[in-house]
Amino acid sequence: MRAVEYLAPEHLGEVLEVLAGADPAETVVWAGGTALGPLLRRGLVVPRTLLGLERVRELAGLSVEEDGSLRIGAAVRLRELYEAELVRLQLPALAGTARRVGNVRVQNVATVGGHLAHADPAQDLPPVLLVLDAEVRLYSRRGARALPLEEFLLGPMQTARAEDELVTEVRVPPHAFRRRTGYVRYTPRSPEDYPTVGVAASVEVDAEGVCREVRVAVGGAGPKALRVRAAEQVLVGGPLSADRCREAARRVEEEVDPWDDARGSAAYKRAMARVWAERLLQQLAAPGP
Repeated sequence: MRAVEYLAPEHLGEVLEVLAGADPAETVVWAGGTALGPLLRRGLVVPRTLLGLERVRELAGLSVEEDGSLRIGAAVRLRELYEAELVRLQLPALAGTARRVGNVRVQNVATVGGHLAHADPAQDLPPVLLVLDAEVRLYSRRGARALPLEEFLLGPMQTARAEDELVTEVRVPPHAFRRRTGYVRYTPRSPEDYPTVGVAASVEVDAEGVCREVRVAVGGAGPKALRVRAAEQVLVGGPLSADRCREAARRVEEEVDPWDDARGSAAYKRAMARVWAERLLQQLAAPGP
């Protein structure tokens, strides 16, 4: 095993300078290490340099910005996310999802930015952040850009991040706070495992019971977390009736594109996506606080 140099810069500019001149095959960014660690141990990733982010202050913290959006620093740990009072009170589905990822050991070290950059199709946070209309901010020495999460995620372990870019934060827009959001996951083997399927939805219903806005997303049933617009179209403009929820769930089953693996066959995952989508939509349709 060859020697690995570990760099721990204190400022974002230093990180970007390293990335600008680095060979991407030789330099790997290290955040929490919950995804990268197993790859290193198996020899699937063999870098010469690990670029640690734990001391970079610009990547830390949660805050409400001037426009009312929630800023989540890329280095925020999952435990920080679900323990933050702001998140627990205003976005309880996001807090609850972060608390269900893996186990407490994972939550203590895994970062939000690393979770998204790893881009495993079965991860829990992407479907929830998709229905919250989240965007990802990226920086490089060439400048900054923001991408909707839907455009950032490209496929299994693939994102739109350029080799010299770093995920610096996630933003949840203020309009997402007014919607009622939920997430359900089906894990038949162990609650610490990735789900066979995970379904998120976010709805806004007016005083007359008409659905004015809705987002539906599914994880674990395709090459990436998928927003299902065909299901959303069924629900907007009418009440969240049992029939509408059932039809929207049927559209989810039609739109997902899973494959056979240890968590279930493709046909089974499609069926579970439909079942859990219908359950979640009916939960969100029920009167409640």
